[in-house]
Amino acid sequence: MKNPLSSPLSPGCAGPALFSKFLVAMTLAIHCVVGTEAASAQYNERPDLVGSGSKAVDSSGRSIKNKRIRAIHHTDPTALGGTAALIQRDPFLAYQLGRNLNFREFRTRDGVFSAIGNLGGGMPDGTTAKITANNQLSCAGCHNLPQGNPGGGVSFHKESGFSRNSPHYYGAGVVEMLSLQIRSQILLDADTNGDGWINIAEASSAPPVTVETYSGGPVVNYGSLALSNGLTGSPSLNNIFRVWYVDSTGSPVSGAQGVDGIATAGFNFSMIVWGWGQGKGRSALNPTNRVFFWDPATAHSGLDAFDPSTTNDPDGNGVSLPTIPGAIQFPATHRPPDDGSVLDPLGFSRVDPDGDQYLNEISEGDLDLAEWFMLNLPRPTFAGSKKDFHMGLRLMEHMKCTTCHKARWDIKPQDATFDGDRRLFDLDVVWNTSTEQIEGSLDPLYTKAGLDYIPNRDGFTVTGIFSDFKHHNMGKGFKERDFGGIENTIWRTPFLWGVGSGFPWGHDGQSLTIEHAILRHGGEGTGSKMAYKNATPTEQARLLEFLSNLVLYDIESLPADIDGDGLISSSFMVAGMNTELERFNAEWLFNTPLQIQGPVTVAGKVINSFAGINIDQAYQQLAPYRIDPDNDGWPTVWDAAPGILGYKDGVN
Repeated sequence: MKNPLSSPLSPGCAGPALFSKFLVAMTLAIHCVVGTEAASAQYNERPDLVGSGSKAVDSSGRSIKNKRIRAIHHTDPTALGGTAALIQRDPFLAYQLGRNLNFREFRTRDGVFSAIGNLGGGMPDGTTAKITANNQLSCAGCHNLPQGNPGGGVSFHKESGFSRNSPHYYGAGVVEMLSLQIRSQILLDADTNGDGWINIAEASSAPPVTVETYSGGPVVNYGSLALSNGLTGSPSLNNIFRVWYVDSTGSPVSGAQGVDGIATAGFNFSMIVWGWGQGKGRSALNPTNRVFFWDPATAHSGLDAFDPSTTNDPDGNGVSLPTIPGAIQFPATHRPPDDGSVLDPLGFSRVDPDGDQYLNEISEGDLDLAEWFMLNLPRPTFAGSKKDFHMGLRLMEHMKCTTCHKARWDIKPQDATFDGDRRLFDLDVVWNTSTEQIEGSLDPLYTKAGLDYIPNRDGFTVTGIFSDFKHHNMGKGFKERDFGGIENTIWRTPFLWGVGSGFPWGHDGQSLTIEHAILRHGGEGTGSKMAYKNATPTEQARLLEFLSNLVLYDIESLPADIDGDGLISSSFMVAGMNTELERFNAEWLFNTPLQIQGPVTVAGKVINSFAGINIDQAYQQLAPYRIDPDNDGWPTVWDAAPGILGYKDGVN
């Protein structure tokens, strides 16, 4: 592996007109007077140095260092600071910027909260609200165990007074890639004319909807594409799929409930992998990681997203072209709240869906970066030896757990049908029997071509995910009565990787032990529950120990070989400074690595401060598409008044 720390900062220019504006902005950055709110920092935005006298200090280096600057979506990798340039030419910076969007505590100046604590979202009865909206400043408000990571465990009221348990989203990219692959496999088997949707004839002759988890491995049955009334009606797909109906050109027909052979000539579908389940016929919530960011940002923070990438659907079939990180979106069923129907001359949306006068609260570029981060998120691991893993797996097979909790799935390599593994890297985290701890190694999944990092899009074996990506009827032990009175027992098979770091467990967070969650299984899970109850106490204890070792971890303090020399250094040097134990910190892998402050004296003791001394350079905050001299969150290329504080729209 070539040491990624040696990559130079990308040179280039975004054009004479923009560069002139860039020079003006630099002058303004020197001369403008910034208001007190801009100078102060929120809780987790702490860019200043130890000993500076500032409140905005963090010697651990874990807090957010970069300013809140709306990211500019740009497909040209030479447009410095645009999202294609960041993802393609400084990809670990793009990862870190996406990470910081996920964990940032947004402020009132960013447009968070239009009406705190109001009820939002409709239930099936069309009247009852399903959530308390505008109640979180950050994704990390719910996804935070372990703290500072994409964890879960926080339960909150949603659909029911018995709450929903926030899932972790470690390995989110793998989850999304497998779900899109399953959809592609189904279309490959049934869409005989290759137009991307299922017509009446194809539905009538389609084979059972079955997908192999890997070549020669177990098969998962997802139901039937056959229409309920023969040549009309609806398919009998598993509830994990969201179906929409289309006309003879494949375009979605608004409000259609089935195929009638007149207005509707077929259907299309997507797999909804995020969300526990909404009840029969309603699937879950989010089909992609991009939606998994903008949907909660709107629902829980009042931050409305403008995202032409989601609606980039030139043939009008309800499926977008791939985003910059490479995932198709599903505008037929999931559209961001800001439709971009009114655009400013500078190119940003003037639509204000929540009426709070803050525009473009989440930009298309922000979503590029958030999606890139989630695509590359490290996977959970097993805190034990390979022998221990395989012994535990045999126990799960013996107790019929793997009937639903499939241990292995393979991502297929890229070809005419499948996208391959789109990630930039894999963080391989395993148990070191010598040190008795989990440790990682950074495995590059890219080829460097000039300045560009090109994902290889090979195949990848995913071991230990433990899910069949299906919804099942789980019986009365998991019954939920929603706010409006409708009862539901249908839930998605959770991914068991990371289950040992849970608490609480279950869709509703009502299980305070893993064993209790097992014993709640009913319905389609009755067989595995009975197998567990009939097992010997020793077998039960071994299974619970195995599940408890399927763990999450603190990504950024994990001892890890990130420079590819096969060792984990105890004195890892970055930009001439000793950063102590080598670990996975994306800041060390930027084109211009972050340089830490280093040794400082605090209360008479010398410590190693991890505050950054070259934040502007490392985070490309002076790049043409990122510079924001008045610190109002609007980069100069989008700011009609770059010398005036204008948090709402760049001017006001």
